[in-house]
Amino acid sequence: MSTMSSSSPSHRPAAPGATERHQGHPTLASLLATAEGGALDLLAAPRGSRVPVHGVGVFDAGETFAAHGQVLLAPGTDDSSDTAPLVLRSAARAGAAAVVVRRGASGADPRLLEAAAETGTAVLTRAPWVEWTELIGMLRAGLAHAGGPPAGESPTDVPLGDLPALARALSALVGGAITIEDPDSRVLAFSPTEHGSDPLRRQTILGQQVPRWRLAELTASGFLRTLWSTDDVVHRPAEGQFAERLAVAVRAGDEVLGSIWAAADGSPLREAARQALRESARTAAPHLLRHRQRTQQGAAHRRRAVRDLLEGAGDADSAAALGLTPETPCVVLSVTTRDAVANRGAVANPSGPPPAANREAEPHDAHDRALRLASLQATAHQPTGHPLRDADRLDILLPLPDGEPAVADATARRLALRLAAAVRDAGALPLVALGTPQPAPAQAPRSRTSAHLVLRVLRDRSARAVHDGAPEPLEVAAEPDVRAALDVLRAVHAVAGLTPPVDSPVRELLTHDEQHGTALAPTLATYLGRFGDVPGTARELGVHPNTLRYRLRRLRTRFGLDLDDPDVRLLAELGLRASGRRPAAPRDDPSE
Repeated sequence: MSTMSSSSPSHRPAAPGATERHQGHPTLASLLATAEGGALDLLAAPRGSRVPVHGVGVFDAGETFAAHGQVLLAPGTDDSSDTAPLVLRSAARAGAAAVVVRRGASGADPRLLEAAAETGTAVLTRAPWVEWTELIGMLRAGLAHAGGPPAGESPTDVPLGDLPALARALSALVGGAITIEDPDSRVLAFSPTEHGSDPLRRQTILGQQVPRWRLAELTASGFLRTLWSTDDVVHRPAEGQFAERLAVAVRAGDEVLGSIWAAADGSPLREAARQALRESARTAAPHLLRHRQRTQQGAAHRRRAVRDLLEGAGDADSAAALGLTPETPCVVLSVTTRDAVANRGAVANPSGPPPAANREAEPHDAHDRALRLASLQATAHQPTGHPLRDADRLDILLPLPDGEPAVADATARRLALRLAAAVRDAGALPLVALGTPQPAPAQAPRSRTSAHLVLRVLRDRSARAVHDGAPEPLEVAAEPDVRAALDVLRAVHAVAGLTPPVDSPVRELLTHDEQHGTALAPTLATYLGRFGDVPGTARELGVHPNTLRYRLRRLRTRFGLDLDDPDVRLLAELGLRASGRRPAAPRDDPSE
């Protein structure tokens, strides 16, 4: 039930009861009753909450419209803005029953409540965690449910969105075993059978989806095309050990919400089953709308909770939304692919060959597919991981068992290996980083920072493998696996933040290359990577040794880089690393 406030007790809507359903007319009260979890808050209802509602629309100040009896959504307006009273008066002139605005941070403007009292138009606010598209679906479900057949004529009287109860009720009505499926043939609910399921129904229910071979068969025969293109019931005769079936699409206007399947249960379906199933489709529409709205709303709420915890804005409620307590140990894992690293090659190692200007879509598609599979793997893991996509990376908040650290580490490592396998299954090469375990969700940002540092090391090593012919990099790593590289990274960060900067010669060198098109920075990086080996550096750069010696003299005379001095070499390498460049690993040289 939504949280509602009003200046008068008479404005507080009661739960929709039998009287409303007998009337068959949606009201403001019946819509509010479908908005669970505080999604809508009633600010004012001058004419009471039983005002008839005939539809849902979106307010558009640029159009002249008639909106008699509609609930109008005003996405660009919050209840504390100066424009809110103007929007309400405009909607009232169009005949709107109510206007929904954003819930502002400073509370409703008194002028908005005055406008509501003068016009008789109700004002509602939308909770920040509800998307406008979700709210539209929620209100559509409420309209369909409240405007359905009267209670005495309805084939079911189950709570809105309770699909298992709906399946049981429809089974009694139709006289067969009922399966309710979504448009992708995934099982949403099913009724029990009295005489045992046939093998096909049993396989469908156990797999929670119609088997692929069956979908291919239904597609080839044209059965599915007929099902989705008609409002009527479609018949599938018995086939050997498979009982006869009736199926009907469930729609909301032109939108297909799913389908209902009735299978013979011990005896042939009776003649009245077709009409009963046809009525069932109309009855099921608001239930499927509500189920979808709840699913989407719940998913959005969980995503928001994950983001808040990872970004340090979470609290006990955020943890509770994920089924965690404030004391649940956790760790963050970060996943990406080497395809993403290749796309970042110019940043990771500008001294190497640049990536192709027009990379084919296939690697990008493989990267996205890999992260989607990794997200599914995290969700299916026990304990459940909570994924969050962030640019070209997937972060996963994983609760850990409380107790021995070795058990927690093994749990995190097991998921990391499965994530790597999922990425490989998608045709990409994985990079998976584990952060440091933390004692509570409130410390998740520390683990995330640690995971990102480890992932940076893995990215860097992968870039070296791509551009410099270095050995194959690690795919899965935690801080202990790359301790030396992390310590260097921290040292580089410390050096980069010193004032005055200690890497001024390298900065001047990089600026010179950029302004004049020279290649002194790659020369310096390769020379340091070759440990001062002039012949090897020249061969790797593809220049004559005398050309290399000339460049080295310019580094000394123009930029003060005396590379015979070990201190200068150290500062030069730190400067290159701080700029995102690093000495290239020496390649195998056949001449050596």
